[in-house]
Amino acid sequence: MTRRLLPLALISWTLSTPHPVHAQPGEDTEQVDAIRCWRRISRNAVYVGERFTMDVTCSVVETDTARTLPDQTALEPETIDVAPFEVLDGERYEEIRTGPYRFFQYHYTLRIINESSFGEDTEIPALDITYRVERRVRDNPALVGRELRYVLPPEPVRVLSLVPDSIVDIRDFPPATFGDAQARLFRANVLTLLAALFGVVAVGVVALGAARVVRERRGDTARVDTPLPLALIVHGALGELTRVQRETAEHGWSVERAGRALAALRVAGSVAVSGPIAQTTVDAGTPARDGQLRLRHGLLRPTTAVISSGLTAAALIRRLEQTRAGRAGSAGVELVADLGRAIAVFTSARYSRNGSLPTDALTRELDTGIALLTRLRWRSVAPVRYATDLVATLRARSTRQAAKDV
Repeated sequence: MTRRLLPLALISWTLSTPHPVHAQPGEDTEQVDAIRCWRRISRNAVYVGERFTMDVTCSVVETDTARTLPDQTALEPETIDVAPFEVLDGERYEEIRTGPYRFFQYHYTLRIINESSFGEDTEIPALDITYRVERRVRDNPALVGRELRYVLPPEPVRVLSLVPDSIVDIRDFPPATFGDAQARLFRANVLTLLAALFGVVAVGVVALGAARVVRERRGDTARVDTPLPLALIVHGALGELTRVQRETAEHGWSVERAGRALAALRVAGSVAVSGPIAQTTVDAGTPARDGQLRLRHGLLRPTTAVISSGLTAAALIRRLEQTRAGRAGSAGVELVADLGRAIAVFTSARYSRNGSLPTDALTRELDTGIALLTRLRWRSVAPVRYATDLVATLRARSTRQAAKDV
């Protein structure tokens, strides 16, 4: 094995380096190996055909005045010679620089297929690495020296035995590679970011909880009812009409049932024409008053609310005139007209002075209302509602533009 020694400035870290140093005349220089390599294998005893790994790590010196230029062709997985072992796979890890040293590492997967090696120590052959030393003196051009050789000694492996005869230590775990270190560093960075994110979320939740507790103790919090989704409101109104239909089929019509149906139709009509809907959160046992619709919503924290609307048939007629003027499509006109007729019939029955109920008309309008609310429930879902409003706006713009062109 031939080695070339390079001078380096004598600084504190060189005193603790594991590399062997050799004395050199001078007060501020030391000599270190220009190149040094190590080989580690994951198993010292293998079966024929069993896969194991081998890592070859080298350090070369790189300073401002001298640089080692190794020929790494002999270490490439495609060209490395480890006969009688076979190279199944290999890769080169990213280089690491520390002070004046540059480290590079190769990782190989090997196996041996040789029936004549049972119970014997088979050597992974020595690796012959050639290199040159490039020197630079001040601002002069760099000079490349002659070709030198570094020989990595062979490594014995016992086939079908516990451990080779020449091995004096027991290696329980395979050596860590540069790739393992990079993977652990990446995993550590990801876990650190996740921990920081969860920490920020936790601090935010604690801050919100503390602020809420402080407001409640001060007594300056006002209860704000979150508006119910329109689709949920229509669903509740449809359920009320369905219950009225079932009860009238068994017991007939009454003023109270007509009033319940009227309240549901008014709420649905307000949703259809984007009118105001009164909403109040109440206790679970609070009954709904005349003209109110009782809804229970929420899965984790169920809440009870009563809703009502003062919409009249006359207001729906005005809305119908607006839609016919071009603010809505034909489907909207038809739905508003049918809801207005149903509200008018139930209003007349609910507030009639003589107490007579037109049962046939009420039954017919109730069936019509259930069909209308089934359509309205789908139309009131947020994505469908936004798309319908967009189409209506585009149609209105095109109609105005056509009128201007004329």
